[in-house]
Amino acid sequence: MSTALEQEMTMSRLIRKLNQATIAYDEGYPFISDKEWDDMYFELTRLEKETGIILPDSPTQKINYEVVSELKKVKHNHPMLSLDKTKDIKEIKSFLKGHDWIAMPKMDGLTCSLRYINGELVSAETRGNGIEGEDITHNAKIIPSIPNYIDFKEELIVDGEIICTYEDFEKFRKDYKNPRNFASGSIRLLDSKECYNRNLTFVVWDVVKGGKYNFLHDNLKMDLITENFLSVLPCCMINNIFPNDFDGFIDNKNIPETKERKKTRELDENDLNKIILEIKKRAKILGYPIDGIVFKYNNIKEYEAAGRTAHHYHGGLAYKFYDETYETHLRYIKWSMGRTGILTPVAVFDPIEIDGTIVEKASLHNISVMEDLLGDSAYYGEPLEIYKSNMIIPQVKPVIKKYRHDYSHVLSNSGAIVSQIPEVCPICGKEVVIKNNNGIKTAYCNNPNCEGKLVNILEHFLGKKGLDAKGISKKILEKTIEWGWVKTLKDIYSLHEHKKEWINKDGFGEISVNKILQSIENSKQCTLAAFITAFGIPEIGKVAAEKIAENFITYEAFREVIKVKDREKLNNIPGIGEIMTDNIINYDYSEVDFIYNHYINLIEIKKENIENKNIKNKIFCITGKVTKYKNRAELKEYIVSMGGKVTDSVSKNTDFLINNDNKSDSIKNKKAKSLGVKIIDEETFQNMVKQAL
Repeated sequence: MSTALEQEMTMSRLIRKLNQATIAYDEGYPFISDKEWDDMYFELTRLEKETGIILPDSPTQKINYEVVSELKKVKHNHPMLSLDKTKDIKEIKSFLKGHDWIAMPKMDGLTCSLRYINGELVSAETRGNGIEGEDITHNAKIIPSIPNYIDFKEELIVDGEIICTYEDFEKFRKDYKNPRNFASGSIRLLDSKECYNRNLTFVVWDVVKGGKYNFLHDNLKMDLITENFLSVLPCCMINNIFPNDFDGFIDNKNIPETKERKKTRELDENDLNKIILEIKKRAKILGYPIDGIVFKYNNIKEYEAAGRTAHHYHGGLAYKFYDETYETHLRYIKWSMGRTGILTPVAVFDPIEIDGTIVEKASLHNISVMEDLLGDSAYYGEPLEIYKSNMIIPQVKPVIKKYRHDYSHVLSNSGAIVSQIPEVCPICGKEVVIKNNNGIKTAYCNNPNCEGKLVNILEHFLGKKGLDAKGISKKILEKTIEWGWVKTLKDIYSLHEHKKEWINKDGFGEISVNKILQSIENSKQCTLAAFITAFGIPEIGKVAAEKIAENFITYEAFREVIKVKDREKLNNIPGIGEIMTDNIINYDYSEVDFIYNHYINLIEIKKENIENKNIKNKIFCITGKVTKYKNRAELKEYIVSMGGKVTDSVSKNTDFLINNDNKSDSIKNKKAKSLGVKIIDEETFQNMVKQAL
């Protein structure tokens, strides 16, 4: 017979599969049969009846995905302050001396506060500045570890962390730097369905208000949460009433609430290191991203009596990890190229495993950093120490060389110096120049037609940060350059001329080539902000491009300011400083001007379209493929900007279903027809917008 935990894990897996399948079905791309869906649903229903447990995102309970137009600022009902930090174990020892304590992982995510009234989740807020945060209730309601209802009728306020476990983060690793930034950005999404697909987790680490209970010790507050189906930090350890040896540091379980506790022996540094290692081990098993250990006074009166500053509480102290290092040996230095022609040194070393992943290279950033880390004579086989910054990005620890001026004892046929700066570009073979900017030395390929520059320019222009031409990888772009079809940026829009030849190339076929060409064609439809981001102007990323687009509305207006070098207009844009202005004015626009004039069809969200009378307060649902917008998300954003609302399902309250295929057999089409909801295509929608102008 399976255990209760195994049954709950089975239920959790069934729920995720069912919900993903439902979303795919609604969008017209089913990946399982109706019978498979029904079989899983009935099995879930059986388990729910058998266990008496209904998990918060179960499809047996209706999930309502919500889209909001913005995240509202909200004032907290309690100060959400931080803790003071240290990397010195001696400070922790001194801090805990004479106190009963609790230790828990310092989660590396986004702090959030939940509030329940009469058992119902009524609000969820990010920490923000500690006094004011953002309302993320619409997303909290769809996170599996946050129940919408609990069996607790008093007011309950808890603080915790929104995280993404390392396992869940794995499939997003290519597009995001680390789980913390990923979780922080995902919980702020306006579309809760998109947030649901990010697989976030919420873990409680404090009970701010727990109804009628008046606890004496922190660990007892956690028991309240466990009883009410919220996930608490399962890695907590407390200094309990059995003080004689390390076994006294036990899990947060079954510790009686007493007014007086026996004195515990004083901790030494060895004890603390054992505690830290044990909690790190438990967090790793769970896949929790952590960056330290929090030590707090377990006695709540002591904690409160310690007081606080405007920034942090005095009753707790966070121990921040030093980055763990791993030994390996240098193989060679590889020089990679960016789109501006800068050659970046990359250390390639014997593969090592760090936090469950195999690592074999790390950026050395530039010549100056390389020399600081490795000296000017790094050799094949040289011992290296590698660590992961924030447990994600591999970095090389500075090498300490005892024999700086004599390498004769290590150099052999296989021990040649590998850190020489290349005299010619490894990609095009042309001369490499060394630039020195404020003491920072950088290698640079001086060839304006270097293929290495071009492929990176193309990758950025068509990539997610640019025009988002899906399915076009760097390898595909390298092939088009190798075959001589693409020599400049604008050549990507002439690739259709090579279609017949392309489909006969190894690794390609008519279907794959058609998808690539269609993706390039779709990239012609873009917003001004996306187009400006795609240029790759130094320092001008997505946020800056959006601010520029908001101020100029049209590409022509943007270019006019640059032609007359109106620095003041650019400097007046919030967030655009002197250096960014210089970069904007000095950028070569000749090629992007050509692309704009011959290929690009900008989708402009004009200020005068805001609160369009034909759109305002109308409820839209979108299904199927769109052709006049880059994707459905862009169309959704456009509707919301004019005062309309967008839902993910059709109901009697829906005013319009936007679908370019009126005869489709999709669920949404059928439901719209049965309810009398008007089905319109994109062209009809655009005419509605124009008629109200």
